[in-house]
Amino acid sequence: MTVARTLITGMHGTVAPVLAEELRRRGGETIAWDRNEVPPHDEHAVVDFIHASCATALVHCGMGDPRWAEHMAACCARRGIAFLYTGSVSVYGHHQTGPHGVSAVPEPQDDYGRYKLACERHVRAVNPAAHIVRLGWQIALRPGGNQMVDYLMRQQAEHGRIDASTCWLQACSFLDDTARVLADVLERFPPGLYQLDGNPGWNFHRLACALNRAMGNPWIVHACEGLRLNNMVRDARLPSVSIEARLSGA
Repeated sequence: MTVARTLITGMHGTVAPVLAEELRRRGGETIAWDRNEVPPHDEHAVVDFIHASCATALVHCGMGDPRWAEHMAACCARRGIAFLYTGSVSVYGHHQTGPHGVSAVPEPQDDYGRYKLACERHVRAVNPAAHIVRLGWQIALRPGGNQMVDYLMRQQAEHGRIDASTCWLQACSFLDDTARVLADVLERFPPGLYQLDGNPGWNFHRLACALNRAMGNPWIVHACEGLRLNNMVRDARLPSVSIEARLSGA
């Protein structure tokens, strides 16, 4: 079922613009949340804007105080508006070894992970019908945005090479695949917590080498044993977004 009118936060970020494009491709209408017009800290303004938007769904991709997420989720619960929050695999601490199932208990160790988990908890406390989808690092075969290829390009430009750990297994997916699955979840999946990851088990060095070939870039990718981390996640309920199909031949 196509979501007719979706209000989206974070349209200056990485995921939200691509999700908006996917929803429009499916025949829906999207509305960008303008923080200059509707300040996240003003609960009354937040509620009034949601009411005036006539939205049938709200997707929260933006950064902001967890109370903003709470106010939006609560308003959507009262009005029967579908609500989706894009979480992060960063809720799992570096001391936790993946792949993590949905039942794994997050133990974040940094401020970002604690922030994302706090948002999840605020949302779930006021809106049991909410969708929460934890995402890994996004991949787009272009520069720009908070995504893996841009990071690799900056590392090459700044250091003359890329030090890529063979001990780092990073949850990740292609950005357009992520947008497709988020739209699917919004349109036809039951409420609940989901985790999206397209990494079949490639370490970061293998990822960087494959992306180097796919981009046709003359990066110098150096294998190292620096960061030791496995924050991959698993959720068999979601459609496959494996990166292998795109990168195995690269």
